[in-house]
Amino acid sequence: MKASTSLCAQDRVETLRQTRTFDSTKTHYVGLGLCRACAAQAAWGHQLGFSRVTKQPCDECQPIVDRFPRARPGKWRSYSMRNGAKFSLGVPPA
Repeated sequence: MKASTSLCAQDRVETLRQTRTFDSTKTHYVGLGLCRACAAQAAWGHQLGFSRVTKQPCDECQPIVDRFPRARPGKWRSYSMRNGAKFSLGVPPA
């Protein structure tokens, strides 16, 4: 077994494509009105799954996040159908 196959997604080196996707997603959330820190957390949630996001939206951004259509773990909601990376540790189905 390769050492890289035993690592979870957050332990792997980020690819150029992942970096570009993260930046694009972050820019999208800034455009929707989130501050840069919350936009980065939202982009992180898209990249590795929202169950991995440890910081909740700030008080100023929470009303904006509350209007997003897709419920995610914690106080997060998403404005996208994308759930996260293939190997992300998402919330198990109920």
